[in-house]
Amino acid sequence: MADNVCPHCGHVNLKRAVYCFECGTALEQNKPIKGMKPRHQTELDDTIEINIKDTDPQLGVPPSIQEIADARATKELAAQYHDFLKCLRCGTENLPTSEVCPRCGATLMVPDEHYGLRLVVSARSSVGQVRSNNEDNVGIWARGGIVLALVADGMGGAAAGEEASRLTKEAVQADFTGALRGSEILQELTEEEVQQKLRDALYHANEAVLDKINEDKSFQGMGTTATIAFVRGNRIIVAHIGDSRAYIVDGEHGWTHQITDDHSFVEVLVASGHITREQASIHPMRSVLYRALGQVDAAEADLYTQYLKAGDCLVLCSDGLTRHLEAEEIGEIVRRVSDPEMISQELIDLANMRGGEDNISVVVVKAVQDDSTIPLEKLIVINIEDERPPKSSDNLFQTAQFGTFDLDDILNSPDEDNPEA
Repeated sequence: MADNVCPHCGHVNLKRAVYCFECGTALEQNKPIKGMKPRHQTELDDTIEINIKDTDPQLGVPPSIQEIADARATKELAAQYHDFLKCLRCGTENLPTSEVCPRCGATLMVPDEHYGLRLVVSARSSVGQVRSNNEDNVGIWARGGIVLALVADGMGGAAAGEEASRLTKEAVQADFTGALRGSEILQELTEEEVQQKLRDALYHANEAVLDKINEDKSFQGMGTTATIAFVRGNRIIVAHIGDSRAYIVDGEHGWTHQITDDHSFVEVLVASGHITREQASIHPMRSVLYRALGQVDAAEADLYTQYLKAGDCLVLCSDGLTRHLEAEEIGEIVRRVSDPEMISQELIDLANMRGGEDNISVVVVKAVQDDSTIPLEKLIVINIEDERPPKSSDNLFQTAQFGTFDLDDILNSPDEDNPEA
């Protein structure tokens, strides 16, 4: 499983990883990836146009081993961390609003050319008020306006749950990052192909967790939830295992809809009518799952699709949030606060204020209308044959609203009212 050692920082990556999860160095056991600049020690492929920003000569230098260790220690000790946006072409960390990756030149948070939707993102995780360590992991990746988002809530106690959710995050990145993993053709994939990629990513994540358990029996019993969202154009595709959740908050009508179904025993009792939703919230087995990564050899993911329009907001979260906030309360904050960074922070703050009994993780993806593009649905299609005006010089300046005509044809055509003209 994990024997893909980075030659630069020594991080032990999953086999499928193209770039080191920690420092981004190209891994030697993989074929050279064309289209990358010196950071990946490969030749530039003439078929891929790269526009590298040369404002900072240090951008092409991977972080030192000590810098990586310091960053990891800082994250582990922090009561809350804010995850960066990772480039799906090379894995480099960027600010959540970055339009272009400074290391490989890939476009990141740009408006979708068909629907004019620009995605704005935020990902945060808090240890909460009770736990001593954070077993959750969140992730956001982007390429060409497409966003991939993840919430993974580890279980198993101490380092075990944290290890399971970390392996899941690395497995998702390994399956989507780099040309070898299809990062350059994400716009071209059909919805069915995207669904299969998400299924495969969770299959490989489950495999990684089970392999780790087999290698080290001290991790016996660990597992994790995983909720992944792939957002492209006006569509959201979600793959889900466990009781982390995905919500869509409608920007026009204000309603909040839970996209995913919990894979918990109390959810089955609620669905069958044995207990009420209120009883489920205090049931002693409310956190016991019947499906999670790391439990069985083949953990089957549920798949969901949802339409997205300007003003709508997608929220992924661990059960540390939903333990303290109802769906309506999540929706109220989303509707009241416009900035995803402030939305994620306010959701976490409120959960902590109400006790913070578990780790709390939130990823927010908001769709906003970009003024530089015109959505296809706003274009009016006119049947030119039905609306074609008479060909006369009198109508010359009216033709623009009906279509494009040959100017010579219009000027030279005989006038029906004056045949001798």
